[in-house]
Amino acid sequence: MSKIFPARPREARKGDYGRIIVAGGSERYAGCLAFNGLAALRAGADLSIIVAPRRAADIVAGYSPDLITVPCSTPFPEPRIVAELLDGADALIVGCGVVRSPPAHKAILSIVKKCIVPMVIDAEALHAIAPTPSACRGKTALLTPNAGEYRVLARRDWPSSREERVKAVKALSKQFGTSVIVKGSEDYISDGTRVSIDREGSPYLTKGGYGDLLAGIAAAMLARGRSPFEAAKIAAYLVGRAGRMASKRLGEGTLASDTLEQIPLIISRAASSSARM
Repeated sequence: MSKIFPARPREARKGDYGRIIVAGGSERYAGCLAFNGLAALRAGADLSIIVAPRRAADIVAGYSPDLITVPCSTPFPEPRIVAELLDGADALIVGCGVVRSPPAHKAILSIVKKCIVPMVIDAEALHAIAPTPSACRGKTALLTPNAGEYRVLARRDWPSSREERVKAVKALSKQFGTSVIVKGSEDYISDGTRVSIDREGSPYLTKGGYGDLLAGIAAAMLARGRSPFEAAKIAAYLVGRAGRMASKRLGEGTLASDTLEQIPLIISRAASSSARM
């Protein structure tokens, strides 16, 4: 961890460690955006800017003063606003909390195609790009499907055996020209050549929000210059380990918000331990 999170120089300034744009949300869903943005901050990013429909943006703004919000008049993140903000950003998260509709998918596809920074494509954005894998080619991107979203992207069920899952995640990565993490009790990660399996999870990490935390951490790592494959590995490890720490204390009642608070503690302890070795 000390290599991933080295000591900062005294002259470090705001923005040096990443500006993250989170594009998503709807009238119905806002909490996922807060998890995206706060997880990125907890993983070391300097700024998280939320672009969302007005109600979602207002909810996020009221939830945390650490997050900057930019409200949209549309019922989904507005591509024009996202494009303007990306000019000064280091990474993008797109898709969380968007309600499925043809106009929303059109907007998301526009955001993905015009994105000029590394991005995490999650949730409804996966449904939006599924018919058009070429939209991601040439981009620095990480797809983060669960088993159900894998089915939408690959048009087949997520295999049951470990051997077949390794083949499947590698094939999906090649199909879209991106890195992929298929989330579950074990996370399967591939860049089309390499495959990594993360087993840090816990049976208590079944409530909503954990995928949103993973997307936020991955975006923070992309903003620091990590490859999508590396970003996925780091994010999976941190969410799994943080969740296990939280669940030891809280058991059945463990929430994603409890796990969020453990992330900087794990980073700090790991870095301190490495420094003493």
